[in-house]
Amino acid sequence: MKLNWGQSIFLFFVIFITLAVVFIIFSLRQNNDLVTDDYYEKGADYTHQMEINSRSFVYQDSIKLSDQNNLLIARFSKSIDIMTDTMFIYFFRPSDKKSDFEFWVLLNSDSIVIDKSNLIKGRYQVKFQWLQNRESFFVQKEVFIE
Repeated sequence: MKLNWGQSIFLFFVIFITLAVVFIIFSLRQNNDLVTDDYYEKGADYTHQMEINSRSFVYQDSIKLSDQNNLLIARFSKSIDIMTDTMFIYFFRPSDKKSDFEFWVLLNSDSIVIDKSNLIKGRYQVKFQWLQNRESFFVQKEVFIE
């Protein structure tokens, strides 16, 4: 079958428009959640977060996460255990906002045990926040749930 130049141009446009429509449909079906709902407010208040991070730097090695069977164990050093009695823990999943999970915990020992059945497989950023003398502290750790 031999095509003349008019049929070739028409065929090119049909293929081009078909690929464009397929790409648009594909891109509209993708998840495009922001990291947080109040993204711009958090960005405007980032200097406050930098102050909290610099104040908390000495506690980066004071929290250890270990994976044992179906449990995730967070161990705290004495310095954190003495500092606070309540802590906010936030499991942030960068790839899926629906899998995030958060809770408050009362620290009555140097460790807490978290059941991994609440978590799906993948990478999480675990964010620990607490208050002492009306000052916030923040430590972030990475964990991979298998």
